[in-house]
This record gives sequence, C-alpha cells and structure tokens, in this order.
Amino acid sequence: MEQLGAVDATFLYSETESMLNHIASIQRLSLPEDTDIPTFIAEFKALLMTRLHLIPYLTRKLQEAPVQIDHPFWVRDSAFDINQHVVEVALPAPGTFAQFEAKIAELHAEPMNRDRPLWAIKVITGFEDGTIAYYNQVHHACLDGISGQTAIMQMMDTSPTPRQESVPEGFLQQDTSVSFSEALFRSFENLIKYQLDATNRSIGSLESMVRVAQRAADPSKQFGAFAETPARTQFNRTIRKNRSYAAGEYSLSNIKAIGKSLDCKVNDVFMNIVAGGLRRYLERQDALPLKGLIAGCPVSLRQPGDTRLGNQVTMMKVNLATEYADPRIRLLAIRDSANVAKAVTADIAAGVDLAVSLPGLPAVMRATSQLLDSSRAFDTAPVAVNLVISNVPGPRETLYSNGAKVLTHYPVSIPAHGAGVNVTVQSYVDRLYFAITACAEALPDADRLRDDMNAAYIELRDLVIPFNIATLKLKPTVALTQADTGPITKVA
Repeated sequence: MEQLGAVDATFLYSETESMLNHIASIQRLSLPEDTDIPTFIAEFKALLMTRLHLIPYLTRKLQEAPVQIDHPFWVRDSAFDINQHVVEVALPAPGTFAQFEAKIAELHAEPMNRDRPLWAIKVITGFEDGTIAYYNQVHHACLDGISGQTAIMQMMDTSPTPRQESVPEGFLQQDTSVSFSEALFRSFENLIKYQLDATNRSIGSLESMVRVAQRAADPSKQFGAFAETPARTQFNRTIRKNRSYAAGEYSLSNIKAIGKSLDCKVNDVFMNIVAGGLRRYLERQDALPLKGLIAGCPVSLRQPGDTRLGNQVTMMKVNLATEYADPRIRLLAIRDSANVAKAVTADIAAGVDLAVSLPGLPAVMRATSQLLDSSRAFDTAPVAVNLVISNVPGPRETLYSNGAKVLTHYPVSIPAHGAGVNVTVQSYVDRLYFAITACAEALPDADRLRDDMNAAYIELRDLVIPFNIATLKLKPTVALTQADTGPITKVA
C-alpha cells in the first residue's frame, strides 16, 4: 500500500472525458526471423510476467480514500490478468505510416479503465514492411518522463537474449488493499503531517521569495517569458476528446553539431525547430502573432540518481521568438530565453510544494475540472503558454524486447486545456524521435506541422552545417513513410 503524492494525484483529479492524462511511448520492432506474431505476443506476455515485481505500476491499481478526504492509494490488483493489458491491434491494409499515426490518435483518445492497473501495451500489427510496434501506454499518475525511461529499461533488454528474472513467490497474492478505517487513519495522518511540516515549507517559500526579490532588484537579471503574456492562437482553447498525431525523427549528431556551432544546447535547437515549424504553419493561415509564442517546458526536480517512479516536475516558460524569420537569430533568442527560464526556475524551486494535502482537496479539484471542461472556460481565459514542448533523455543503447530489435522510440503526450498542442522529443541511441500530440480541434493536421518542422530543420541545418552533399540529402525510409511520395518522417 502506498499513498499517491499530490502531483501524481493531480493527473487523476484534472482528468475529464476531454482531457485524458495518459502518456505513451512507441517502439517499432523488427521481429526475429524464427517467430510469427501470435507466438511473439504470447512469449512477450510470459516475459512480462517474470518482471512484474520490477515495475510497481504493472500490478497496482487505485483505491480511493474515504469520501475523497485525501489522495488515493496504490494497492495490489489481486485479479491481475496480463491479457487485459497486452492486446493486439491491427492496422488496416496496406499498413502505412499515416495509418499508423491515425491509429495512435484513435487509441490515445480512449480513457483508461481505473478498475485495474493503469497501463497497457497495444501490439500494433499489419505494417506493410512486416514490423510491429508497441503503443506502450501508462497513466501520468504513475510516472513522469524520466521515471518512464527507467521503466522501459526494466521492461526491455540490451541484448537479443532476454535476461532471466523471477517474481518472488506469492507476489501477486499479497493483499495490499486498505480497510476503510486504515485508509481513514492514513489520510488523517497525512493531513496532519502536512500541517506540521508548515515550518519547513515556509522556509522553502521564504527562500524562493528572497531569491525572486533579489532578481527583481538586480538590473542585470530578468524574468524572461515568466513576465510575458502570450498572444492567443488556435491552440489556446478548451480541448475536446479527439486527437491528432504525427511523428518524425532527426539525426542527434546533426542537432548537436548545430548547437555546438552556435553555443546552444540540444534542447535549444529542438525548440527552434518547433518554433520554425509553428511560424510556417501559422504564416500560411495568416495567423502568426506579432510577438513570439511562449512554450511551457516541463523541468525535472529530481536529484541525480533518483530513479523512483512518480512525478517530480515543474514548468518553465520559454519565448520561442517566432517573430524572427532567420533561424539563427531565432535560435540565439531561444537560447537566451531558456537560460533565463532555467535561472528563474532555480530561484523558485525551493518553494515548489510537491506534497500538498488538504481535507477534501480531491473532490474540490475534480468538481472544478469538470466545471471548467463543460463551460469551455479556456476558450476565453488568459493564455498561460501557447503549447507545451518536452524533452526526455532516452536510452543510449540499442534495446531488444523478447529478442526483437527496438527501432524507434516515439513519444505520445498530453494536450491540455488552454494548450491544445504538445510536442515531445525523446532520444534513442543516435536519433531524436519527436511527436506532436494535439486536440484535433486545436490542430486537425498535425502532419502538416510535422512537415513544417522538417522544413525548418533543413533550413537551419543547411545554414549552419558545412555543405556536404551526403549530409544534405533527405533519407526517407520506405518502412517509415506513407509511400515513396508520402510525408518524410526521417530526416538526416
């Protein structure tokens, strides 16, 4: 039995029919030559059954606190059935990349069943090249992006031969459910502990206030995008249930070379690519704001070496400088805005409260979320950020699952009320895999934005990286494109 923290639980409270708070990663796999799909899936299920003890969320389900007085508990699912979590989903013929993207959008718009553990692996079959894919779905209440990579490493292997694991005897039979009286006692204990810790929280809040005041008094320091009000775009609205999805990938070495040439980080370069794509997309509709769009960027609060599951994040704001047409000027502006955002986030980090516990908070937050959802309040509410851009470091080694080689590591993320577009990037070996996950009303054509990002990347690369005909060629891969003339998702 374990009680959820406030940040984890918030992903449950804010969830509505329109705003679903699960995330996913997508692994494209090449099957071993000596197997077929039914055999592979059966063996994969058996393999996962030997690793249930390594990844807590695989066998934990929710149990609410009495009358929602405090945060829910994680308890063991005594009726756990692997067949409810690993299922095959077939693409329609001929199994193109565009059909795959449409299927991901469809799957991601379906709510998760809260009566069992909040994860699923949909094994997608029917690709025209014979590969398969995992739509590896987990509710955000279970983990954040960093801890999600830890779970992936536990689930998979670094060689074609799976390592041997064994679940402790009686693991699934352990009863971790909470009686009414115990849940009530634990909830009151948590509420009282939070109140008694007020002094320590006050010290953290005071430290943040002092650092912010010092920043405000120092003419050499700024607040950057934290002090800016974003212009409203079509992305800033109350979102609806349907999703649009598009994915792509870039050479990590090329992104690093671009960053090195202009003294910028990999994330600065990626944000510039997103900014260039947004500029193209909105210009085409004569809807580009005169001032730069502002991105909300999740920032990890984890200490080095902390691999616990659960969410330990806050959000910083970065100006994407979309008013600049020159990608080099835009990149330098983004770098400077990101540096200020990191400094401001460091100033306020001590005051970030990840353990809020107040009587009746779950019920209040759920009711508020439903009200905001039904009233479409975010259609007119002040804009906090225009979109969310997230960067998650992924595995550096080639991974295998039940002997199948993992070819890709695409993310699938969460569009939110007020910010209906999310662009997330994950690294894997020597590639950057990115995806646009959006409310279909806010961005009906995510593939167009993906193509605009690709054009922005090529423009920046050609301006910065010394001319090399082998480097400048686009390298569409038939297995990763709609057709020979379809959208390019893999760019050198």
